[in-house]
Amino acid sequence: MAQTPSKLVSLAEAAQSVANGASLTAGGFAHSHQPLAFTRELVRQGRSRLTLMSVAECWVAEFLAAAGMLEKVYFSNFMFEGYGRCQRFSKAVEAGTIAVEDHSHFGMVSRLMAAGLGLPFMPMRAMAGTDILAVSGFEPAAHKAKRLDSPFGNGVVTAVSPLKPDVAVIHAARADRLGNVQLFGTTSVIEEQARAAAQVIVTVEEIVDTDVIRRQPELTLLPALMVDMVVHVPYGAHPTGVYGYYDHDAPHLADYYAASRSETDTAAWLDRWVHGLPDHFAYLDALTMSRLLRLRVDPALGYLREVRHD
Repeated sequence: MAQTPSKLVSLAEAAQSVANGASLTAGGFAHSHQPLAFTRELVRQGRSRLTLMSVAECWVAEFLAAAGMLEKVYFSNFMFEGYGRCQRFSKAVEAGTIAVEDHSHFGMVSRLMAAGLGLPFMPMRAMAGTDILAVSGFEPAAHKAKRLDSPFGNGVVTAVSPLKPDVAVIHAARADRLGNVQLFGTTSVIEEQARAAAQVIVTVEEIVDTDVIRRQPELTLLPALMVDMVVHVPYGAHPTGVYGYYDHDAPHLADYYAASRSETDTAAWLDRWVHGLPDHFAYLDALTMSRLLRLRVDPALGYLREVRHD
């Protein structure tokens, strides 16, 4: 019996599969499991004219905007929890260099669901009577949504069209070499994003044997048949966190947020933490092992336990 080929590739190889002008969707929510090692590699490789189809992956959107790589964004909400608005993204939208199409969270999820299920539209109640429908962004209003009488009664529904990204980039806890992917804790809308995309790239904290995956099948978020590439990237979500592995790096996030208020300071920050480092492991070296270890969570709790020194 022929052995199933491994889907393991390098981070650089995975990023190279994303073409200029491609559309992306990225996993994660707020300060949790956003695929930022992959995002930094895209920035190093200098992609351009990207379209992002997003729910709440604010840090991915911000870094791509700061690097001048975004052209269009379908999204529901971008904000840095505990800090404020996404400065470089917001400035680019205000300047007209990034075109946006607004949705509610459920509106974006419904469009991805329609694509993932192979349906021509998805009916829902959300967004009705709002400027999200009344005011068009870059997308013709009739291509985005239509109001329809329900064929089963109960009034009028909003039918939204499918969104099919070229690539979904997900960061998860662990996977085997075949591409069976597991994630602990909150999963956000990763399944919908992966089902909608033409290609799925997953970066993970660790690679484990398939027997380990089989011991807890209930944790398998994405089966191998849905995954095209797997990349082993420890701390691949840093400076956001991954439940069960490490907490988000609040000082690092705060440093970026302070720098993002100025275009010059943002460029200097990118030079230091992205362009000035050849790869992800150089990035980890620059952070230092002691800093990374301080972010490791309590293995029993799955999150970082605060230590008080009264």
